[in-house]
Amino acid sequence: MSEWLRLYSPALLLCALTAFRLADHRSWARDPARRAVFVIVAALAASMTVNTPWVYDIVWRLTGVPNLARLLSHLFMLAVAWSIRTVVLHVSPPLGGPRRRMWWAVAWPGIVVFGMCLAFALSDTPVNSVRFAVQYGGTPGVLEYWLIFLCYLVPVLCHVTWFALLEARQSENWAVRVGLRLIAAGAALTVIYHLHKAAYFACRRFSLPYPDELRAPLDILLTPMAAFAVLLGLALPSWWPARLRWLRDFCLYLRLRPLWRALYQANPDIALMAPAPFLVELFTFRDLDLRLYRRFVEIRDGRIALESYLDPSVADAASREGARSGLRGQRLEAFAEAAMLDAAIAARARGQPPAGAAGTAAVPGGADLSSDAAFLGLVSRAYRRRHAR
Repeated sequence: MSEWLRLYSPALLLCALTAFRLADHRSWARDPARRAVFVIVAALAASMTVNTPWVYDIVWRLTGVPNLARLLSHLFMLAVAWSIRTVVLHVSPPLGGPRRRMWWAVAWPGIVVFGMCLAFALSDTPVNSVRFAVQYGGTPGVLEYWLIFLCYLVPVLCHVTWFALLEARQSENWAVRVGLRLIAAGAALTVIYHLHKAAYFACRRFSLPYPDELRAPLDILLTPMAAFAVLLGLALPSWWPARLRWLRDFCLYLRLRPLWRALYQANPDIALMAPAPFLVELFTFRDLDLRLYRRFVEIRDGRIALESYLDPSVADAASREGARSGLRGQRLEAFAEAAMLDAAIAARARGQPPAGAAGTAAVPGGADLSSDAAFLGLVSRAYRRRHAR
């Protein structure tokens, strides 16, 4: 089972990611950089898929050309390198003008592809074997094929590594910094892997020893680690901020629950729907923006419904108590607001409005919807802690 997972799970994961990106093609179809990112994902998926034993054998049976899947895998890797270079050029165009850039961008990989196909055709590899390096490592033409392949792959990935590390030092966005460093790490691991294979082929060709203790772990680990680092680095700058905001809103939604439930129990008319069990809310992820907005509005409506029971003297006493405990700023205001709402809910339950200037308490909170919701989160936390004593 572990061997099957090692051979097939990276390819299956990349194919699933490619299908997901293809279904969302409207978000990247008109953006050259995003199209290049899609090509990187799709080409990585294709490269790893044709290298799986099952697909490797199918390619041979369909075409009758032994080890053609190996050539296809490497051609897809050239597409990955070309697409990464496209992303780099999109960020930092080189000197020399677009005409020179386009000519060289097409001619260089074209020459390499022609050389690889020629060396592959001239190599004597008659038996289709997914363990190509072990079977044909010392065969004339294989080392030359690999060196031609590296003529494009290594310079491009070295440039990507240097550029990504340089840009990471200059970026002020931490997600972009981490993403660029992951791309640099993935590109560097890919270079190390292919140089290791070149050294292995050279040792086989000239009958020199190459330690299996080094070859086996590098063959197994470097390729999936490099692919994972590149994909995570590409996804992190766009994926993480949105997920972080969603997680922050979800935590705020749950944090508002104790105060919202208390206000609902005091006046059920403030809510469109009765409270669901906590576990249901914990595992309900749809329409979070709408549900959070409704909870915020219903809490404010609940406060308005309690206006005749609000006692500013309770808030003043709570402020003095909180200040003695070391609370400052909005945390102190939230502590006082929670105490006043708690007293108002209890007074409503008894049917005894407070004597004095009830209903004249100031309404603390934020300057806008976002900051006001965050303030209510502090109030709800303070309210929950009062009842946890």
